[in-house]
Amino acid sequence: MIKKALLFIAALLCSFALFAQRSDWGGVKGTVVNRAGRAPIADAALTLSQNGETVATAVSDAEGRFLMEDLPNGMYDLTIKVNGYLDANVNVTIEGYVKDLIFVGMVVEQIVTDVDDSNFAEFDMDDSGFEDAPSILFGSNDPFTNIASFGFSSIRFKNRGYTNESQDVYLSGIRMNDAITGYSPYSLWSGLNEAMRSKETTVGNEVSDYGYGGYNGVTNIHAVPSSVRPGWRFSALTNSALYRLRLMATYASGELDNGWSYAFNVSARLGGNDWVEGVFYRNFAYYAGVEKKFGDIHRLSLVTFAAPGQRGAQNASTQEVYDLMGDNMYNSNWGYQDGRVRNARVRKTFEPVTILKYTVNPTDDLEASATVLWRTGKNGYTAMDWYDAPDPRPDYYRNLPSYFWMDDPDYGRQNAEKAAWAQYAWEENIPEYAHLNWDRLYNVNWNNIDANGMARSKYVIEERRVDQNDINLGANVKWNASRIFTLTGGLSYKWNRTEYYKKLDDLLGGDYYVNIDQFAERDFASNQAMVQNDLDYYLEHGAAQILFQGDKYGYDYYANIRKAEVWANGALDLGGFKANLALQAGYETFWRDGLVRKGLFPGLNDDGSDFIVGDKNLTTYEKVNGELVPITSKGKSAAPEFFTYSAKLGLQYHFAGGHRIYANGGYFNDAPTFAQSFISPRTRNSLVPNLETMKTVSADLNYQYSNNGYNVRVTGFYTKIMDQTDMMSFYDDSQNSFTNFAMSGIDQRHMGIELGFKVPLPVQGLSVEGALSWGEYIYTSTPRMTQTVDNSAEVVHDNAQVPYWASHPIFKKYTDDFGAVTYETDVDGNYIVEKNQKHYVPSTPQLAADLGLNYRTNSYWFFEIDAQYFAKSYLDMNPGYRTDLAVNGPDGIFTPVEVEYMAAQEEFKPVFLLNASIGKSWYIDRKYNFGFSLNLQNITNNRCVKTGGYEQTRLIDSESAERFYRFDSKYFYMQGINYMLNLYFRF
Repeated sequence: MIKKALLFIAALLCSFALFAQRSDWGGVKGTVVNRAGRAPIADAALTLSQNGETVATAVSDAEGRFLMEDLPNGMYDLTIKVNGYLDANVNVTIEGYVKDLIFVGMVVEQIVTDVDDSNFAEFDMDDSGFEDAPSILFGSNDPFTNIASFGFSSIRFKNRGYTNESQDVYLSGIRMNDAITGYSPYSLWSGLNEAMRSKETTVGNEVSDYGYGGYNGVTNIHAVPSSVRPGWRFSALTNSALYRLRLMATYASGELDNGWSYAFNVSARLGGNDWVEGVFYRNFAYYAGVEKKFGDIHRLSLVTFAAPGQRGAQNASTQEVYDLMGDNMYNSNWGYQDGRVRNARVRKTFEPVTILKYTVNPTDDLEASATVLWRTGKNGYTAMDWYDAPDPRPDYYRNLPSYFWMDDPDYGRQNAEKAAWAQYAWEENIPEYAHLNWDRLYNVNWNNIDANGMARSKYVIEERRVDQNDINLGANVKWNASRIFTLTGGLSYKWNRTEYYKKLDDLLGGDYYVNIDQFAERDFASNQAMVQNDLDYYLEHGAAQILFQGDKYGYDYYANIRKAEVWANGALDLGGFKANLALQAGYETFWRDGLVRKGLFPGLNDDGSDFIVGDKNLTTYEKVNGELVPITSKGKSAAPEFFTYSAKLGLQYHFAGGHRIYANGGYFNDAPTFAQSFISPRTRNSLVPNLETMKTVSADLNYQYSNNGYNVRVTGFYTKIMDQTDMMSFYDDSQNSFTNFAMSGIDQRHMGIELGFKVPLPVQGLSVEGALSWGEYIYTSTPRMTQTVDNSAEVVHDNAQVPYWASHPIFKKYTDDFGAVTYETDVDGNYIVEKNQKHYVPSTPQLAADLGLNYRTNSYWFFEIDAQYFAKSYLDMNPGYRTDLAVNGPDGIFTPVEVEYMAAQEEFKPVFLLNASIGKSWYIDRKYNFGFSLNLQNITNNRCVKTGGYEQTRLIDSESAERFYRFDSKYFYMQGINYMLNLYFRF
């Protein structure tokens, strides 16, 4: 008995000693469960960190349980991630024992409103001649991007004022930005929400593991089968803004025991909308992928997807037209044909993408991947084309009352009778006048009979095609060299050949069309060779090419791009302090390869002599780098080469309790795009003068707090973009000809602050959320421009300044008792400048704010309401209005009135919007899940919100011959109240 007592005392003393030794150590355990019903969740990834450094990781078992032991006392951040649920963050304090969190509740992702991505796909297919595509900020745990990603898209918000092409979007590690324009091609995967849902994002100048990126963030969409949420999912969506119905089905196997994964996603989007007549969707999408894991080291996946379909487009119109129709949603693209609505402008696409990806993990510290991506297919849109006939567009300026009557007699428009008739026709919405008159177009063609009894079409429908063949190779590697140092890097190569051409889509009742340049015919009617779009055909057959439906005509050329890049990023992790340095180098070249010889610019004969037809020398020359070179349309152009480089630096420090301060900066040197580099690629091989790389300096400073349901980020940013180029073609009334306007040396400055927050309130499930973007995005340089006449080698302006691009003067003046305005002068007779009015980067609000309440219940209801305010949005400017020629007028005399009128930039009125959402999910036997979400936008039904637009390029002569007047600007408007209802079923 005594012996047993002694043994018990000894064991007790040993346990006390052991407890004393471990009193400064402990752990954490618990069970990950579904917040509603407490069903356990397996395979949840848990990460415990302190001061930004990962301390321990775990994965929940089949019963949702997890355990992390042998941890020193202290405060930690526990992050829980699981597919299909919102990420959770919990603050944990370890105090010498294993702390039991009991249950960690997770909220399913399905009750978040399912926002369709078709709105973004619409913009990357736009051809309006100005850039107003919104920057899509893919949702993440960042509080600002969570709100701005789709909440600001209706107003065409651009993140920090940057253009769409500044944002890098990757698929499986391959940069997808369009090789020709740089735009992110959302339309390639539009409608495949489920397959493309899994993604990683960075913000601003941050570097990612899968790509170097620029100054506007990086998004990598995983797109492999193993990343698609396992199970079946069916959904039906209807909305009033885009189309009537979307049907979608998705299945993913997850990773099976034999290492195989497979997934598919199909959808259809059909019908019109409640607001814009003539706009419709007839789009389909498919995704299919298979993946195999070989042991624990190798993984191979094959994916193919596409989003074929057709979509009717909307045109911008002037305010006069909108007011006459009493509808800011008026669309000039459609008219009635046999009693049915027909749209002349239809986007047609089918561009399948195939991805083959190999991943290898030879050790726990090394991961590498190689990807091949091929994009091909067709992309086009239809439009009206006509020859020797009046412009058929209903809102053409000669069809409007303002063409016949203006109160100011200096316009020379004083025909009150015709103005009254035009106003009556518009206000009464006479279909033959206010919309495309298809019957008249057919009748004109039927009645235009030639000597052979054939009907030669004067009006046709053309299809402008952009058919890409794009091959990408990419490789990435990540090496955890030590506990404190990680090296990531990659290389990529892009081979792109894109064919640009026109195809005859519809003869509109006629028998044939003729392939000639009607603008050239106006100027060179006496020389038939010069008006030919295909001179070789003319010389071979002795006549212009006769066109039938499906024939190519007008122009036909290849855009060729070759691009290679290599990058590396070294990251140092010293616990609370982290730093990284990234470097990138690249090479890019491009050239045009003309497939037809245009009569205006035939170039040289094969023997190098001038091209002579009859007794006429057709060869024209231009000056390049001080030398005269022939202007060619057929064959290869010069191929400029650009060596690019950039660097990024990041610093951050993590404090206990979820606080983080971090800063990023970068210098970027990027090649101009093909689209910005040719004067008139449809007609000639001529490059824009003074081509050079674009330089960018960018920095941001950030503070973030994320703990116990709080999530706050505050950012200050500054970006200077230099040496940009831009190219536009338009009819110049001062030259009475179609001209090309190449502008270089464009500088911009973007600076401002971002704030995003989510703050829980005392009521369980209720939080207040908000986002603020407040910036100043302005032009800061006086660019130079070269203007050429399209139908000749004439140079109107050679490297001349655009003096009123960045700002224009506001002069000091006073108004007398009779209302007369007098501009004040100094003692030398010079007008006194009161201030210089800045010109702003257009087509995005420079002040955007959102404040809302979010309520989620344990029974899976959610309710959201938010108010939005947008201001400081500006119209896209026409550089031609900011030249001395336009400002000084035909008499060449400078006056303050002309400067303030011609150079001024329009600012849109501020906007207030109210939105709300409601949704509910139900679970049956912990396996089946169905639910709905209803989203209402613009509840106040505000239909006077301008979302974008552009100044027209033409000038109006005055009767006094002392000044020019501007054509009215064209606008896009936001729709009124809209709904989106989504029903889904998952198991």
